[in-house]
Amino acid sequence: MSETTLQTRITTPAIIAIAVSVVVLFAPVLAKLGIDLWNDENYSHGLLVPFVIAFILWREKERVAKLVFAPAKAIGVVAIVAAILMLLAGTVGAELFTQRVALIGALIGITLYLAGWRWLIVLATPLVLLLLSIPIPQILFNRISFPLQLWASQIAVWVIRLLEVPTLRKGNIIDILPRGATQTISLEVVEACSGIRSLMTLVVLGLVLGYFTRTDENGDLRFGMFSGRDVLRTFILMISAVPIAMVTNAGRVAATGVGAYYYGISATEGLAHDISGMLVFVVALALLLGLNLILKRILSRRPSKPSEFATVAAKPVPSIVPIVVLILVGAAAVNWFALRPELSPDRQLLKGIPAKLGDWSQHGDEIPFDEGVQAVVRTTDHTMRQYSLPDGRIGDIYVGYYATQRTGATYHSPQNCLPGAGWVLGEPQYVEITRGDGTTFTANLYIIENGIYKQIMIYWYQGRGRVEASEYRDKLGTVIDSVTRRRSDGALLRVMTPVGHDEKESLTAATDLASKLADQLGPFIPE
Repeated sequence: MSETTLQTRITTPAIIAIAVSVVVLFAPVLAKLGIDLWNDENYSHGLLVPFVIAFILWREKERVAKLVFAPAKAIGVVAIVAAILMLLAGTVGAELFTQRVALIGALIGITLYLAGWRWLIVLATPLVLLLLSIPIPQILFNRISFPLQLWASQIAVWVIRLLEVPTLRKGNIIDILPRGATQTISLEVVEACSGIRSLMTLVVLGLVLGYFTRTDENGDLRFGMFSGRDVLRTFILMISAVPIAMVTNAGRVAATGVGAYYYGISATEGLAHDISGMLVFVVALALLLGLNLILKRILSRRPSKPSEFATVAAKPVPSIVPIVVLILVGAAAVNWFALRPELSPDRQLLKGIPAKLGDWSQHGDEIPFDEGVQAVVRTTDHTMRQYSLPDGRIGDIYVGYYATQRTGATYHSPQNCLPGAGWVLGEPQYVEITRGDGTTFTANLYIIENGIYKQIMIYWYQGRGRVEASEYRDKLGTVIDSVTRRRSDGALLRVMTPVGHDEKESLTAATDLASKLADQLGPFIPE
């Protein structure tokens, strides 16, 4: 099929109409994504991805023009409807990742409806690039980031000690005593030093590098514009981004630690720190390029086989009217739900939680957040205080309430926050909490340690009559309630107490404090 025939069958006005309808549906999503990519250093590469995609499509336009049209209209419509529902769920549940993935789902549906599976398979590379430019949910991001931080700190400490520099690690915090000094310097392995930022970029570069170094550039377009061996090589490049990012950034942390030992705090900040970050990325890129050369030698080129799609019968391109109407109706429905004002149930401020919880009595004043912490947690209302029993046992409670989660302000799981403060979490467990009226609910239970300190932690999520241990089930409940009840309010509740000499006794005390707290929550966390 020639390029002229292609333009005849999918006219320019049709392409413009589809593009406009997609922009109308996803305009708020695209605007917010652009702002986030500009401000998020972990995904700043995403700003360049549209230009890379445009260049790839322009480069392949002649070969793409020869693809056979075999529309899969029914599946395409189903995919578009599913994308609209995903967008709706993500909008009312304030889940940005769901909204953004819905855009890719819509593009997949449109491709299937107009052109069919062959086109979708060939265009896999641009679609994957687009997917990799979307920031993953904070829940998953933290699950990736914190282990990388811990691994980077572990490798860095091992290297530092090999160089006979005295050091102590607590979680992702490394203490160094500079030579001749009397006060230690604490190096915190944050996201920037863990490899998470370079990881995201390296994964994209692995895919782009695999595409631009293909061994079968002139044959039939296959999966994602790759031959079979190129697909394998590119996949290995993308996967290798994980160890490359981790090792190179661990080297950066080790170099910073050694520099801190010899030159003090000046080695951990300013120009030296910024230059080390750039050097780490250059080294990581060099390793990726070297690995690509090795893989190209190992996976040598073989003769191409005919494409299995070459015999697919061509079919006429269907009318664009049904999908344009469907997308515009979807845009109207999503905006109607999004613009509905949320209900604000009456509640009391958390400072009203009693100072007496069973045998527990408040010890001292409320513990305030500093501005930096509050800027991260973004609670509508919160309380953090300490209680004590007559025998001297201490227990801490934290309640963070969010009047709405549509704005993106949502819970920060202790599984994500505490490791950043040096705490090491034990195996996840569950515990049944029994309220005073005999009803029960399930909460998370962890034994956490930080140096010589060891505590029992119990936490759960509560709001709108739901009590959940799983943040994923809670997020699903938030989406459902936002659609059906116009509410996304809720709270994170956490109880902690030192383990002491008797872990069983400490667990009993922690569950008792959680139970007494749960009994008092009605006026503060409305159902």
